[in-house]
Amino acid sequence: MDIVETVKFPGNDVEWIKKILIGGLLMLIPIVNFIALGYYIKTLRGSIDDESALPEWEDWGDLFIKGLVVVIVVFIYMLIPLAILFFSIGSAAISSIASGDVAPASIGAIIAGSLISMVLVFIACLLLPMAFSMYAKEDSIGAAFRLGELLSRIRSIIGEYIIALIVLLALMVIVSFISMVPFIGWVVMIFANFYVGLVAAYMLGNVYAASSA
Repeated sequence: MDIVETVKFPGNDVEWIKKILIGGLLMLIPIVNFIALGYYIKTLRGSIDDESALPEWEDWGDLFIKGLVVVIVVFIYMLIPLAILFFSIGSAAISSIASGDVAPASIGAIIAGSLISMVLVFIACLLLPMAFSMYAKEDSIGAAFRLGELLSRIRSIIGEYIIALIVLLALMVIVSFISMVPFIGWVVMIFANFYVGLVAAYMLGNVYAASSA
């Protein structure tokens, strides 16, 4: 995987500035931003199919549905970690109310629940990129939850998968620093975030294409 060429990918499209401006503006609007999420999925599918340009902004209804599916997939993957966190906090609160005091056991339950929840969130974040790729390839929400295939694909390209995640994390850190620039930082960040999302989609598509079930 050529990291430099991958990061430059969005700029290979002759209309890349217009397409990124549209995506960045859409991401600012709640619910409407599902369209931009769907565009990421369409870009990911194009990458899997070895397309060299960004997709067109068209079929916005379909893009919205794809973005909605992204939100649903994230929610389901995060459901267990959040349930454990809320259960530990709720149990501790009930115990404290019943006893009229904050018992050490209640504090311990909250800490333990929080730690378990954080570990599960971290695991979910590692799995979600491949889950999105499988959904993009098959256009089926069920594909995102075939954990056996998902883990098999990650194992088959584990080195490239980890490198991709590290590169994307580094890009997000860079964008966060850009946002600190006075006056114009937050404006640049809006569109830089969308650009990084397109790089992520292209990179994950390449990684998926190299994987095997």
